[in-house]
Amino acid sequence: MTGFGNFSFFYVTNDYSLTRVLQMLWRLNFLVFFLCMTHGNSYILYYICPLHTYFFLMVYVVMAIGKEKNYTKWWLRMKLGVCALIINLLWDTDTGIFEFVHRLFLSDEPVTGATMGTAWEWYFRSFLDHWSTLLGMVFALNFPIVSLFYRKLEARSRHRQWMGKTAMAAGMIFALCLWARGPLMYSKIPYNSTNPYFGFIPLLSYIYLRNLTPRMRSYSMELLHEIGKTTLETYLMQHHIWLTSNSKTILVFVPGWPRVNLTLVTFIYVFLSRKLQKLTLLLRGMLLPDDNSTCINSMVGLAVTIAGFYCTAFLVEGVAVTNLLTVGMVSMVSGGLLYQTVLDSSWSAYLKSVKEIKLKELTDEYGDDQSEMQEYSAELDEKNESIYTKSCPPLIGAMVLCVLGFTWNGFAFAGASAVGPLPPRCDAFVNDGLWIPIDGCDESSRGMAYRDFGVASYGTCAPHGNSYVWAWREQLARTHCRFSHRSEGKLKQSLNRRETVFIGDSMTRYVYHASVRAMGINESGDYDATGPKHADISNTLWGTTPFNFKWAPLAVDQLRILKDINRNAEGSDFRPPDLILLGGGAWDRLHVYATDEDRQSHAATLRELGREMQKAQMEYGAAVVWFIPTTINSQALNTEEKRDHMREEDMEAMRAVYARNGILSSSSFVIDGPAFTSSRVVESYDGVHYPIRVYDAGAQILFNALDWLLPPAIVEPATPPRVGKMANPNLGLMMLILVLIGLVGFDGFLGFSYLASLFVKGVMPRDLYVEAFSALHKKLGIAGPSRGPSPGPMPEPSGEDQPRVRSRKKKAATSANTKKSPRNRNVDEEIAALLT
Repeated sequence: MTGFGNFSFFYVTNDYSLTRVLQMLWRLNFLVFFLCMTHGNSYILYYICPLHTYFFLMVYVVMAIGKEKNYTKWWLRMKLGVCALIINLLWDTDTGIFEFVHRLFLSDEPVTGATMGTAWEWYFRSFLDHWSTLLGMVFALNFPIVSLFYRKLEARSRHRQWMGKTAMAAGMIFALCLWARGPLMYSKIPYNSTNPYFGFIPLLSYIYLRNLTPRMRSYSMELLHEIGKTTLETYLMQHHIWLTSNSKTILVFVPGWPRVNLTLVTFIYVFLSRKLQKLTLLLRGMLLPDDNSTCINSMVGLAVTIAGFYCTAFLVEGVAVTNLLTVGMVSMVSGGLLYQTVLDSSWSAYLKSVKEIKLKELTDEYGDDQSEMQEYSAELDEKNESIYTKSCPPLIGAMVLCVLGFTWNGFAFAGASAVGPLPPRCDAFVNDGLWIPIDGCDESSRGMAYRDFGVASYGTCAPHGNSYVWAWREQLARTHCRFSHRSEGKLKQSLNRRETVFIGDSMTRYVYHASVRAMGINESGDYDATGPKHADISNTLWGTTPFNFKWAPLAVDQLRILKDINRNAEGSDFRPPDLILLGGGAWDRLHVYATDEDRQSHAATLRELGREMQKAQMEYGAAVVWFIPTTINSQALNTEEKRDHMREEDMEAMRAVYARNGILSSSSFVIDGPAFTSSRVVESYDGVHYPIRVYDAGAQILFNALDWLLPPAIVEPATPPRVGKMANPNLGLMMLILVLIGLVGFDGFLGFSYLASLFVKGVMPRDLYVEAFSALHKKLGIAGPSRGPSPGPMPEPSGEDQPRVRSRKKKAATSANTKKSPRNRNVDEEIAALLT
């Protein structure tokens, strides 16, 4: 549509003025410009806008070069052929030309919206559609012939007409089937590489079949027309309204009712998109009228205003007074100055236009009664010059600004923020969850869980139901504690090239296995009676990340291993672990807690262990986590010794001992084992251990805590793919041939129309040129094409022909029943008015 719409506009209006270019650039970039400034996003994040801008400029340059010869038979076709050759060289040959042309504006530095750098992102995005604009231009150039082709066919007998239409439809459907059985079946990456070369097939097939009969062409859906007018705004607003956080999260107004929330958010999304579209056009009409000097003055004034506000913002930030009161006062003062400047520069013109409108209405009502008109004119002047008229708008604006400021301030302090790492205050809530019997992968069941259980996020997922999933209770939005299941990809971002060691008993080992499973080794922790139980385990994840378990069932064993780690860390050639997780207490209660001497020795060991934990944190920068033993199922304990010494009440007392001796306070973070096991205690098959999936909750609690336990990972810059790697010379040559067929064969359907001429005489597209363009050129008020073999160049209308051209355009606009001024119409309406 970029190629078709803009080509058609330039062809029928012959308007290549600076004003037109600025108006189009405003339409495409006004909203995205302010989104980039207010959100700090890169332009490439909203890649549709740079794509439309880039290819609009391509259409403009092609049409503007030698524009005085655009109405000859071959000049435009020659220019489009050269354009096709340039496109082929830029995107379909891996010669480095694309990078050479664009490197000045692009780089390999990762930015928001382009993690591989803007060079690769722009190459990838532009490659996907690099033939689309040119194909639209070819279709637009041949559109009068396509229209006449349909009418010529339908002027034949029904039998002949349908023979021709069926032949053409058969060819297009055959191509459509080949596309559906071939490229459409590819996976995402291979399909991306073929889309520029085959994506036109379903589009042309739809255009032909949709317009197959006059009756079908007489109907259209107004809804699609209305949606189409705001596609730019709906695309941009999906990043911030329909979705949020640059399309990473969902905006929630009605938690627990996902379909109701979707309906509400969609209504707001569509409503605001339509309002923004109207605002864009309104401001374009105000600031960029059909006058070059006014347009330039407006753009200079806008640039100066934005630069002034930027300098003011830097000044306020530089003196560290970015509070609500200061920002509000600066905004109101700056807004008042801006309002007064606009008022001073436009008030007289505004009064003149209002007076003309009112006096015209008065003339229609009273005729030529001059006394009545003079009296009313004086009243109008007095009213418009009043203090009330001039001061009311800024006062209302200041009030609105205050309301919005306090509202946004309330949102900032009491509402959720952009998605990011969890803050340390979430330590108090991360263990607060429960197991609920739902399918945590389904939105409807998630809504039910919110309403029935008050949970907001999920750590596990049971895709087939009939199982329990771990979920966190909802926290106040201002805490910013949005816990979530951490996937392998997320964990790799947090733990890659960092060493983790688990030290403890079998309960700790089960959490270790759950953690390893979450990071891609699904068989970790599977039941195996043949393997050693009391042994160390080593894993290297992703080839870069040591992830180990040290068997240490007693406090003295844990102390010994932690001392060794701290002692080795004193050497310059040893790197201490980044994360240390310890857990224990059950074996101590069972084996070394019988006498007072045992208990005193155990307490001393715990105090020393606490000191070593603090040393690991303070001196070596490790995050040290303590895992509290899980709930004991006393009735399921399978030995007399355990029933005597390891009942749940015994373990509860042991947990208190660890707390009194400073283990919990010496930890960076504590995983509360009973928090995720007490409600499932009946599932403990031996009184101590649980089904392996229960420990997934403990692993997810740990993974969420990594957001504040570990410093942000140093993300190694990814090596972007080589620009030019998607080039396909063979398919590019195919497209070049098809474009030439469309140009030389005068066929918007790229040769398919000639299938109809096999059965119907007189409908070959190349024979319809003179008849089709004679009618169009007559409507445009220019000389029609010559019927000779080599028509001479047709100069641009000038001199005495200009009034006739303007009259012709005016009649065309009137026939389209449009009441908008030219500067407020969109491209589609302008083209429709001129082609009607």
